[in-house]
Amino acid sequence: MQSAVFDVVARHLPAEGLILAGGRTFRDLPLPVDRLHDDDLDDLRPARYAGAVLTDDELSRAGIHAEELVDALGTALEPGGVLAASVRNRVFAEAANQPLDGLRGYSSAEITAMVNHRGFRVDVLCAPGAAGRLRGADVFDLEADRRPGLLDAGPRLLVIARAPLQFNERERTFFETRPRKLAAAATVCRDPAGRLLVVYDRFRRFWTIPGGVIDADEDPAGAAQRETEEEAGLKVEIGHLLGVFASRWPDRLIFVFEADPVVMVEQLEPIHPHEIGGVAWVPLDEALERLAPSVAFRVSKCLEQPGYSWVQ
Repeated sequence: MQSAVFDVVARHLPAEGLILAGGRTFRDLPLPVDRLHDDDLDDLRPARYAGAVLTDDELSRAGIHAEELVDALGTALEPGGVLAASVRNRVFAEAANQPLDGLRGYSSAEITAMVNHRGFRVDVLCAPGAAGRLRGADVFDLEADRRPGLLDAGPRLLVIARAPLQFNERERTFFETRPRKLAAAATVCRDPAGRLLVVYDRFRRFWTIPGGVIDADEDPAGAAQRETEEEAGLKVEIGHLLGVFASRWPDRLIFVFEADPVVMVEQLEPIHPHEIGGVAWVPLDEALERLAPSVAFRVSKCLEQPGYSWVQ
């Protein structure tokens, strides 16, 4: 098993250049001895190494300092240099009730995030031997062991990643791998009698308040104003931000603004009737009954405790 893992690591290392060895295990690597270099990981020299291989639990033993170590390696490696590391699988250890003996464990998502956030792009992520365990064999099948469903089904994780070629690539990788949220904006618009403006969403088949996705280069208040005019056919003046809601599905932030009609219009027609099947001014109590529960929650919180943020 170990030799098979080393074979995979060796195939991903650059053909030339010095390879940083973080532990004696690397003496078993199928590489010329003069390319291996045991060095103090706390005293790395910039732009010196073509690769770094840490398969002796260096990152697990580093504990809370593992991020610092990966960051230092990002500086010490040549542009495009390869980092290969093996870590303890926290998810597997917890499921199998196996103690980590003080070492830091990682899930597949956690080790990916740690190297991504420091600008490395992942080439290989696998759980060596996970597929073999299911078959009752001690074998390393790279293609099977890198399947998403098996990544947390083995005692260890192997990650092979490449350092950025230049600084702006590091920054781009960081932002590309961060969680992405949709952003939407909506309005709580009431007439002088206190009635709430509601619209019927044909696609989702429920009553809601005017709102939609914020376009590129558009501010949330501007989006709320635009969506209200498009969905309800009403020009409004945007007021205070009443609430921000984090929705789990889809993963998004919804900014809800206070709005007042520029000119009161009783009978309204949407600009996009293929999306909106009805527009109405409805007394607040009746509106809260008519609205979809998630939307009614937002309206209630905005009116009861304006200026707060909520999770739905």
